[in-house]
Amino acid sequence: MATTAGTASYQLADLLGPETVVDARQLPDYAIGSFTPYAAVKPTDPDAVSSVLAWATGAGAAVYPVGGRTQTDLGNPPARPGIAIDLRDLDRLVDFQPADLTITAQAGMTISSLQSILAQEGKYVPISAPLAGKATIGGTLATGLSGPLRSAYGLPRDWLIGVKVVDAAGIQTSAGGKVVKNVTGYDLNRVYTGSLGTLAIITEATFKLAPAPSNWAMIVASLPDAHTAASAAQNLQTQHYAPLGLHILNPLAARHVPSLPEHDGSSWVVVAMIGGRPTSVNRRLDDTASLWKETAKSVDTILSDGATLLIEAISDLPAREDDRPAVSVRINSPPSALTDIIRLGVDSIHPLPAPGLVADVGFGGGRLLWWDDFGNTDPVELAAALEHIQRIATDLGGSAIVERCPESAKRRLDVWGPPPSAMAVMRRLKNEFDPHSLLNPGRFVGGL
Repeated sequence: MATTAGTASYQLADLLGPETVVDARQLPDYAIGSFTPYAAVKPTDPDAVSSVLAWATGAGAAVYPVGGRTQTDLGNPPARPGIAIDLRDLDRLVDFQPADLTITAQAGMTISSLQSILAQEGKYVPISAPLAGKATIGGTLATGLSGPLRSAYGLPRDWLIGVKVVDAAGIQTSAGGKVVKNVTGYDLNRVYTGSLGTLAIITEATFKLAPAPSNWAMIVASLPDAHTAASAAQNLQTQHYAPLGLHILNPLAARHVPSLPEHDGSSWVVVAMIGGRPTSVNRRLDDTASLWKETAKSVDTILSDGATLLIEAISDLPAREDDRPAVSVRINSPPSALTDIIRLGVDSIHPLPAPGLVADVGFGGGRLLWWDDFGNTDPVELAAALEHIQRIATDLGGSAIVERCPESAKRRLDVWGPPPSAMAVMRRLKNEFDPHSLLNPGRFVGGL
């Protein structure tokens, strides 16, 4: 029999201690849209996570895992009442072997804290997320988010070599290990990454590492129109000195990145991200400036901390707390579809006006962003427009995920897009890992 809202907090307090149970007045902080959990708990170690999930299985309570709460808008609305499990207190460094290029940390550690630890030894793990000072390791892996340098470094799952998880029944298991060469059986690291916590809760992660670039720099070109911007970016991408990250911002998106060099407000902006040793960085800056000087209105160079801040600003664009878009759509598509992605950043699709656009030239895809107030917009029309974008992305050989939109529209579409061809396999995995559908029910692809 399912537990009730009135008894859940008492039972969890008896289980873990009253200090781990969130005060009822703070429950709105854990809201997912209009849904508010009827209890929330902050375990301090993996054993406590196991106890909570074992309790939830017996009580029939749904469990909604949260970390830094930077991506609570991502996913479909929750399918049924339940509790939140806040993992931020699992933030311990477990093991760091600079010579072996590996690090192990608990899932509640923030991305910024992880990178700060690594920087002390000149190391780096190429994963990032919007609001890295709040975003946790577990949340970043669960959402499958990647940053603006993914064209050079790949996705977070490419650097993950081991995880520890707790399944829906409260059983702790591990996959992979703590050595870089470790291949046995199915790669469960990739299964858990991007599954939005619907298969298990990640409590610990091990990453392989790379040497940290000793210098960062950015070169920013303002160009008169979309076609010129695309040509300049694609030309640079073919050069042997191609940057680690290369992005096109349309005028609207550029106006929402305050750390960009000043421009006239109507220009398209191409941003090249460069990292490495000083001599290499300087040579690439000079070569890129020479390549762009004939077509660009202006070319600006940003060095050191300013470059790092600009990389973070572009990463934070869809999630900034002081300037968060009302609608955000993440498009995954091959680099060959760049022209089509740029077209989406120019055209309006009723009732959506033309959006802000950040296009990833090297990796492909990008984001469409709308800062308009859609409070009075017909939710049926808004949902239809978003589904139209999803179909376009599918036709381009990719997908479009609605990361954020008004809940009235969200309830009329699957934010993950049309079910993928592997949907039957995904359902079987869900049934195997979480047979009672307790973990984040309804929020993932196809209502999983």
